[in-house]
Amino acid sequence: MQAPEIDPRVAALVLDSQAADLFRIAKGFQRQGRRSEFTAKVADDEALTAAYLFRPRAQVLELGGLPEAFRAQVKPFNILGMIRDKGPDGAAPGRVVLDLLAGLPRPFATLRSPVELRAALYPGSVLTFTNHLLRCRGMAKDLSDFGYEEFQAELRRREEFTRALRGPGAPAGPGWPLG
Repeated sequence: MQAPEIDPRVAALVLDSQAADLFRIAKGFQRQGRRSEFTAKVADDEALTAAYLFRPRAQVLELGGLPEAFRAQVKPFNILGMIRDKGPDGAAPGRVVLDLLAGLPRPFATLRSPVELRAALYPGSVLTFTNHLLRCRGMAKDLSDFGYEEFQAELRRREEFTRALRGPGAPAGPGWPLG
């Protein structure tokens, strides 16, 4: 899938947010003693299952049907975004979309900051994955259709809606862009 043409400020916001979320996820697994292989499911409902897969090179390369361009980008440690659509609003029901979001030369547990993870992201793949995920989660427009101010307003609207659904005092759910 081709990465969408996105306002550079929207793209920077998405990339910075994803780096912060992925860093938080990696550090959470590190506290559990896991360093290089784990899965963080971020959505699982009647419409889709979505997860971040943190995998070493050997496990990624074992996956069948990967294009050579994908395989060439695989590093010793990788983050993949996986979406399995279950309904008619996304891709064909049951179709799995897999994007290589980041590649690192060392285990995720060695990351010191979201900025360090941001440098390891593959921007086109992250933007494509995030766009697909947001569309599956009900965003009416592609990321490429938003100007910066309009996108920030949409995020605030979604955040307020999610907060209202959780109710007062409820624990926070998944980070942006999923909440």
